Amino acid sequence: MKHELTQEEILVEIKDILSEYVEITRPLTPADRLIDDLGLDSFLIVYFITEIEDCFEIDIPETDFIEFVTVRDLCERIQLEIKKHSTY
Repeated sequence: MKHELTQEEILVEIKDILSEYVEITRPLTPADRLIDDLGLDSFLIVYFITEIEDCFEIDIPETDFIEFVTVRDLCERIQLEIKKHSTY
């Protein structure tokens, strides 16, 4: 999956992965906060982001996980990482 994706395409993938960890009963929005709105805890975020890395074939250092407050934060990082890898 190493081509550039739109935010909407990324949101679909994020929602699919997220649904394995928490119940999502409404549309996912970029402004949703991973912990406060979606119910992930610090333990689940590690597993969730690891699955995100596998899905999008990217690597995000665990020390950066704390930067992801909203779905938008995660989408932007995914797009950045995909772009970095596609230039190789």
